[in-house]
Amino acid sequence: MIASIKSEFRKVLSIRSTYVILLIGVALNMLFAFYVTGWQLDKESLMSPTFMGSQVVSSVSALGLFAGIIAILLVTHEYRYNTIMYTLTANKSRTQVLLAKLVTLTVFALIFTAFFAILSPLLSLLAIHIRHLELGAQDFDAWNLAWRSLLSGWTYVIYGFVLAMIIRVQVGTIAALLLIPTVEPLIGLVLKQKQAYLPFMALNNLLTVGGEGGAPTNSLSDHRAAAVVGVYVVVGLLVAWFLFLRRDAN
Repeated sequence: MIASIKSEFRKVLSIRSTYVILLIGVALNMLFAFYVTGWQLDKESLMSPTFMGSQVVSSVSALGLFAGIIAILLVTHEYRYNTIMYTLTANKSRTQVLLAKLVTLTVFALIFTAFFAILSPLLSLLAIHIRHLELGAQDFDAWNLAWRSLLSGWTYVIYGFVLAMIIRVQVGTIAALLLIPTVEPLIGLVLKQKQAYLPFMALNNLLTVGGEGGAPTNSLSDHRAAAVVGVYVVVGLLVAWFLFLRRDAN
């Protein structure tokens, strides 16, 4: 199992797109967190008690899909270039292959999310400091922000992983990951209040600035949203596992 996990880490680090996406993430943080939000900050926003918290969750929300794409590439590259046969031959069971990918992507997701969740507010603070401004008192619940951000970033990655394991076609999987959050608001017109239980809607509830008290009336509480997201993750992984065991490698 350890050898399988090491192999999956090598695959993640050998994908050129991993580094491209990381650089894009840093560039976006420089643009929005440092320049737009920090350098051009107005006095009203400067006194907002949720400024730091909003920087954390906005970074995770904006870059979560990028992390999901890396998860997709880890899976679909093997099917695209037919190297999945070597992976399956080198392991005793397909379940072990799936678990190795899941462990690898979990570690990657937590590091990726933590890095950008910390980088974004730091860049904004740097811009504020350079402008010789003073940030107002902050209502910053570090623990609450930490678990919501890490869970959200991890969920984006698992959503991408599940879609990749089911669809297996690279372009189709990326399109699905980008399309589903766009379609959900349209479905929400029919579901009304129940739209909060859709997969990405529930995920967005975890990234509500200000926590439960600041959530809209049709939103879920933090813990209920986490439970809903957890159900989607568990069901998705079970479906992916079943199909991975039953379907041909190609």
